[in-house]
Amino acid sequence: MVERGGRAAILGHMIEGAVSEHFAIAGYAVIAAVLSSDEVNCLEREVEALALDAVGSRKLLDTPWCRELAHRLIGESRFRAVVPAGVRAVQCTLFEKALDKNWLVALHQDLSIPVAERIDSVQCTGWSEKDGTLFVQPPVSVLEELLIVRLHMDDCDERNGALRVVPGSHRLGRLNAAQARAARALRGEHVVPVTRGGVMLMRPLLLHASSKSTVDVSRRVLHFVLGPRTMPEGLKWPSDSRVAV
Repeated sequence: MVERGGRAAILGHMIEGAVSEHFAIAGYAVIAAVLSSDEVNCLEREVEALALDAVGSRKLLDTPWCRELAHRLIGESRFRAVVPAGVRAVQCTLFEKALDKNWLVALHQDLSIPVAERIDSVQCTGWSEKDGTLFVQPPVSVLEELLIVRLHMDDCDERNGALRVVPGSHRLGRLNAAQARAARALRGEHVVPVTRGGVMLMRPLLLHASSKSTVDVSRRVLHFVLGPRTMPEGLKWPSDSRVAV
């Protein structure tokens, strides 16, 4: 006979295994209720205190509460099999979509990462600067090591900008626009709804898009990028004071 604690452990391993398997095949997975309603309420107060006047911010890891949240997410037991050992949070962006802060995101892959300084390497392209931070498109091998954790502060579905993804496209490498359209035509496109306090995990090379919101319901997402401690080509993360385990 299996004791209650043993059953809970078995169930936990089953959930973890299911998440890991789906994530490996599809390039994304959804885990509900990672944060409680009260915890999300606390996050709302922290975000409101930032008094942002744009659609978001890319520099939330500068705040103590965001670094603490990153540490919590990195250690979350239900998706620990997906989180690489020694990973660190290298960026957190707030995306806030609503009828008065509305935008369309075309089909794409996340190809740029924040870095500390410019380097001379033919493997690194597309240098740019956003919010005072330097970004670059690194080798595909770097992008394949990254994990995106999208924590939802509101219920999100196709009406208010849920992501639409092309399952399995994360395994196709870097794609141009024509290749991306061909992959979507072949593999189809899935809407990924996420409830308040839930998390969507995804690979940055997963093709994804989102529509404008059509309802008066906010869609706030904390978009964490997790990466390895070190990178090739002399690339360095903007700060060594990021969360790590």
